[in-house]
Amino acid sequence: MLAVILALVAALGFGSTAIFARVGMQGIRPLPSTVISTLISFVPTMLLALAFAWSDFRELPPIAYLWLLCLGALSFLGGRAQNFAAINLLGASRSSPFVGTSVVFGVLFAVTITGERPHLLVILGTVGVIVGLVVAIGNLTGQRWLHDRRSLLGYALAMGAGASYGGSNVLTKVLISAYGSPLMISAFGLMFGVLLLLPLAGGGAVQDLKASGRSRGFLGHVVLAGLASAFAIIAFGYSLQRSDVVIVSPIVSINPLITLLLAQVFLPGLERVTKQVVAGTLLTVAGVVLVIVGSTM
Repeated sequence: MLAVILALVAALGFGSTAIFARVGMQGIRPLPSTVISTLISFVPTMLLALAFAWSDFRELPPIAYLWLLCLGALSFLGGRAQNFAAINLLGASRSSPFVGTSVVFGVLFAVTITGERPHLLVILGTVGVIVGLVVAIGNLTGQRWLHDRRSLLGYALAMGAGASYGGSNVLTKVLISAYGSPLMISAFGLMFGVLLLLPLAGGGAVQDLKASGRSRGFLGHVVLAGLASAFAIIAFGYSLQRSDVVIVSPIVSINPLITLLLAQVFLPGLERVTKQVVAGTLLTVAGVVLVIVGSTM
């Protein structure tokens, strides 16, 4: 049950990250925002890892650094960068259901690559999550989105982020099982994410901050996005330490509901949430409930 609670905490963190990023990117471009938020996520995570997981650092074999580099690339160069770009193009509420497809990719990779075997209720719950996502995005077909290049690019980026997150979920589980502390794995993943992103957008981040005095206010929201993400990443790592990807990943996918709720409260002028999106998200949550019940059997 602790794994379920930690997964729900992670969902809260990831859902909040999307809202903070949405506001921050009104003044700072998506890729520079990704760099800043990842750096902010890295600092407290590494400090905690050095304080509580120092023995795991010393025992880490050289080959592990290659896998941790892959984790950083998947999670931040592939996941967060595409996620923030999609949020900027579509809005947090419209992109989050697509990013939520990470549950599909995560379960698929976990079953085919690592050999996890979920309970029947977990399978049914995962199907419920997928159906909910389909319902949530179904209204797009009436919006001629195939003729809207901006929307098409946004949805493609959000789906790419979902695939990257799904792969990173499985890799995180494998690395934690092999090398120890979730704190240490999270810290190194963030470190390599920062190192990969800095050459691409480090200069752009500085330029954005200098371009406008208002960017300082937007910077605060990007910083909050980084802190919320660090909170979520750590909780997610510890949930994977205690349970399988096929259980944790569908539960964490509740984060679009959190994003929708926060968007209605804090971003009524920036975000528009339709009834169909809400209905689809509620179906997704129903699927998560089945996953939770199946995880106890």
